[in-house]
Amino acid sequence: MGRITKSTKEKFALLHGGGHLADVTDWVHPLEEDSQVALGSGEQYLGHIDQHLNGKVALGVYPLWKRNGVWMVNWIAVDLDDGEASSVHADNLIALLKAKNITAWKETSKSKGYHVWVYLLEPMAAAIGRNAMVGACRIIDVPTREVYPKQVTLESKKIGNCLRLPYPRYRDIGRHEVFNPDGTGMFDVSLFTEQAWETRNPSRQIRSLLPLYEATKPKIAEFVHGYEPAKDGFVGSARKIWENLHTEDRSSTMYAFASSLLWQGFSFDATVEWVRRLDERLGKFSDRNDREAQLRNLVQKAADANA
Repeated sequence: MGRITKSTKEKFALLHGGGHLADVTDWVHPLEEDSQVALGSGEQYLGHIDQHLNGKVALGVYPLWKRNGVWMVNWIAVDLDDGEASSVHADNLIALLKAKNITAWKETSKSKGYHVWVYLLEPMAAAIGRNAMVGACRIIDVPTREVYPKQVTLESKKIGNCLRLPYPRYRDIGRHEVFNPDGTGMFDVSLFTEQAWETRNPSRQIRSLLPLYEATKPKIAEFVHGYEPAKDGFVGSARKIWENLHTEDRSSTMYAFASSLLWQGFSFDATVEWVRRLDERLGKFSDRNDREAQLRNLVQKAADANA
């Protein structure tokens, strides 16, 4: 590996800015001292990036950070780990994004999978970035369980899920490297960083994917209007909870209810709607100003556990 310049390190850091860092050399270990907002600059952060690119530490980044009360991201990505199919999924996703004038990068991950990275010219609301990528994946049947950001909001003191960064200094041959789009092999870190920096995607291009998200919403989301379990098709634990509201722990009951619906194939939005209706009967969050955030956070926790 040739000399990595300060300019390369700074651009690499900014491309992968987020909310927190983790040491993922052996296992995921969040770095508590990096609790600043919008990592991507600052001598401390650059020092960690230097250790990642030149030293013996591998880093992961948690994407979410907050600006003016809104959770933001500087990049969106998909982690594909479905064996031989992962490469095909990655290629199909990149081809679709290219057709939408969005530049994406295919990286070999630590095992036998692949990461697809999309870098943003300016920060974007996490919910918009996630929905855009989920829509792109769903339209071509790419798995969506590892779309980053995996959350669009965070509870106090939570940091979400991190993704390993490409090009740690110590890596297996051919792993954690980015493909040259022309098919001639792998980029070195300097050339990749420069080209990724020059081809960052404006928000309008990412937003152009949102119609795909709306068009591919699971049809079961349409079944929430009558609020009749037998009619709308949920069974098991969710049905029992709905019909028997005698509970001593409303939070656990609502979580179990959401988990059961998600396991049965209800969409995230449909599950939130049903949990909202259950909350009206249980009165857990119904009088709180942050009710909607609490409901979505509860369903997000259940979704993460079911992923």
